Amino acid sequence: MPDQNAQVRTSYDISIVRPQLNHDDFKMRGRDMETPRLNAIKRGLRTLHTLELMAITIYRFQITGEKSELNHQLIAAMCNEMTHYQDFQVKLYEYGFKPSLIRWSYWIVGFTFGFGSRIIGKKAILKMGIWVETKAVHHYAQLLDSIDWDEDTRKVVEKNQADEYGHINRWKEFLGLTDKEKSKTT
Repeated sequence: MPDQNAQVRTSYDISIVRPQLNHDDFKMRGRDMETPRLNAIKRGLRTLHTLELMAITIYRFQITGEKSELNHQLIAAMCNEMTHYQDFQVKLYEYGFKPSLIRWSYWIVGFTFGFGSRIIGKKAILKMGIWVETKAVHHYAQLLDSIDWDEDTRKVVEKNQADEYGHINRWKEFLGLTDKEKSKTT
């Protein structure tokens, strides 16, 4: 298993929160694929789509009304996760699939994690972000290794995984700053 805490080396620019799409980027996919491959892609896309809904909801409920750098970064992370959610929804429809009917339950989990960590405080928000994004990176790796994606969809999955590594690193950096601030006051 790859080290989930390692800095990922990719050619993807994770500073781009919402990549540009052109009309020609949309295609009808999967017409010449065998059923087992299509079923694996369907399961993978539904999983990623549903987990991204949870991530959006976590960030949404961690954001406070405070004008702070943490809120600035949480808003950017939420927007990035919204992009991932849209990426996977588009891919589902390009293949002729529909999102999972039970995805609403992941909204509830996201609300619970997001609002719960917000109530506990800044350190809990950061630790929740690190934990959830580490799980996401691991899940992305499993799906990249186990599914025979078409080239365009694989690139989307890889880019989104690189973004998740970026979130982990950002939250770790903030957590380090939080720990340094506390050590200065004691």
